[in-house]
Amino acid sequence: MTRIKLCGLSRPCDIEAANELKPEYIGFVFAPESKRYVALEQAAALKKLLDPDVQAVGVFVNESPETVAYLLD
Repeated sequence: MTRIKLCGLSRPCDIEAANELKPEYIGFVFAPESKRYVALEQAAALKKLLDPDVQAVGVFVNESPETVAYLLD
């Protein structure tokens, strides 16, 4: 079965579109060098707008396991 992830969401209108499209996953980019980077607070606010049936995931580049675990909480 094919699963779909929309990645690099950073605005409320992105979340609205995801809620309409209903992908299995959406991704927040936590790599500061990316133009699609979102801060923890921004990702948390956007996640509150996300349909609970859509799973949010994080995208990291060379991040420590401790930082990833912190952001997951």
